[in-house]
Amino acid sequence: MNQVKENFLKNVNSSDMLSIIEYITIAENAGLLVEVVHTALMEMKQNPKSSPLLCLQIALEDWDI
Repeated sequence: MNQVKENFLKNVNSSDMLSIIEYITIAENAGLLVEVVHTALMEMKQNPKSSPLLCLQIALEDWDI
């Protein structure tokens, strides 16, 4: 398995994954999927120790979703 996939699976549990899917769907329904994902990625870059779920939650809050 490649390193990226291995790190992802190590750091994201199944309940987090269900929440991530739910939040992605919410962003998509709001018509702001690209903006939310971009903001979450920027948050991950600025705070590499934050979880993907937390970065997505911050991005949703930033976009008032």
